[in-house]
Amino acid sequence: MWSKYFKWLNLFLYPGTVVHELSHAVLCLITGATITEFNLLRLKDVEIKYDTPKVPVFGDFLIVFAPIVACTAVWMGISLALGSPVNVNASLPKDIAFTGQGFFEFAKDLVDTIKFTTLGIWHTADARDPKWVGFIIATIIFTVSMAPQAKDLKYLIPGIIILAAIFFFLAEFKIAIGPWITGKLSYFWVAVNLAGCMLLSILSLTGIALGIYSAVKLTTSKKKSEG
Repeated sequence: MWSKYFKWLNLFLYPGTVVHELSHAVLCLITGATITEFNLLRLKDVEIKYDTPKVPVFGDFLIVFAPIVACTAVWMGISLALGSPVNVNASLPKDIAFTGQGFFEFAKDLVDTIKFTTLGIWHTADARDPKWVGFIIATIIFTVSMAPQAKDLKYLIPGIIILAAIFFFLAEFKIAIGPWITGKLSYFWVAVNLAGCMLLSILSLTGIALGIYSAVKLTTSKKKSEG
């Protein structure tokens, strides 16, 4: 029974899967990794296989990090095209502070953003508005599709830790990296943060809905058994 639902789920997420795998492929070409297997014509177990990239140290990290960038970019493009039906940019942190206090502030901002985003989705909900519906569908597809596979985490997590450490020491010793780079990093940070918060917000609303459904179903079943 569940296989049928997974088939439809794979079909629903297929646009995001295409973006995910194509971003891997592009970074493989950029980093000099030879692609050994690449098939987008199947709905199940779509993946790309490649050899070790020629770019040392960060080659694998760039390849596995690519879908986060690509899916976020596509999702934001769709959001802008639809007129940003759910606008939560005001609740996002605009600056990156790679310091000890900065990480604590980021955690607080993240929680606040999830709350504001969830409220934003709730207050703007209008199933009759095709733009809102399209935005929610695009959000689900591309925020879910940006998630890395389990095998990618061995490159993704160390890479993020190393980058965070680099920026932490740059900020700690007040080493300037240029306004252009700082601006682009800040914009990218906000974009990824927004995409992640949208995903967490939708998961929160889904969890609440499933909880209510389970409670109603349990209550109904109990009444029937007592009757």
